[in-house]
Amino acid sequence: MLSGFAECRDQCGYGPLASGLLGKSLSLLKGDVLLELLRLELSQALKRLDLALYLAWSDTRTRYRRSVLGPFWLVLGTAIGVGGLAFVWSTLFDVNREEFVLSLTIGLVVWYFLSATIVESSSVFYNSRQLMLNLPISSFLVSIQLLMRQLVNFAHNLVVVMVAVFLFPQHLGFENLIAFPGMFLVALNMLAVIQLVGYIGARYRDLEPLLAAIMQPLFFLTPVIFRPQQLGANEYILNFNPFAHWLKLIRGPLMGEVPPVETWLIVVVMTVVSWIAALWMTAAKRRRLAYWVH
Repeated sequence: MLSGFAECRDQCGYGPLASGLLGKSLSLLKGDVLLELLRLELSQALKRLDLALYLAWSDTRTRYRRSVLGPFWLVLGTAIGVGGLAFVWSTLFDVNREEFVLSLTIGLVVWYFLSATIVESSSVFYNSRQLMLNLPISSFLVSIQLLMRQLVNFAHNLVVVMVAVFLFPQHLGFENLIAFPGMFLVALNMLAVIQLVGYIGARYRDLEPLLAAIMQPLFFLTPVIFRPQQLGANEYILNFNPFAHWLKLIRGPLMGEVPPVETWLIVVVMTVVSWIAALWMTAAKRRRLAYWVH
């Protein structure tokens, strides 16, 4: 058909005008196909949220099958980590131990959620390759499954936060409720990051060990075991650390602090940019994903 069009174009003298119209039509057709692909990916994922939750919960239970405490080994591990770090760092920093323990507990629990989500996102599609190669499943559904599994782990670790709040209740107040919209926004941002990093990790398998190596020094550059105010004039450095903004939206309200408007705007911008990149990556590379994870 295209060769016939070219012959007619040359004979009729339409030249570049016809070529431009044909190229524009093909590009529009390709754009329509990509938009339809995105619509199917998102709609199929939203229709099967129950499946994602079931797989996430089943995966968590399978990891601790035949153990006495089950998933609450997560809670015990977090509690031991908080206790050890709180004793050592509160002595080194010479700070109020009651204030420090609560800040450290919330910071560690949120850090575990963020770091584990990002590191595991690099292999999320490869680890689910059997499911994706044998069933017509949405890649967004696989990303949602990982996010829900990490949220299940986060919910278990919240037991440690609740104990710390019970022991040091001086920050209880209505400000604590702001943590819920903050957590929702962070989770929405994490879903886009999982989708984007998942595609890159499916193509480049070295991404997972690279991210794991980066997380170690990044932990000490993020205000987990310290508060931003302790940096003094150098506090502006944290503006370039996305983990610091995510952490502030959740820990701030639980510490009785209302996050500033600038933090909300920064996280909203990061979320929008992440979603644009994730949607573009999905539309452009979805057809190649099966070959990458095979």
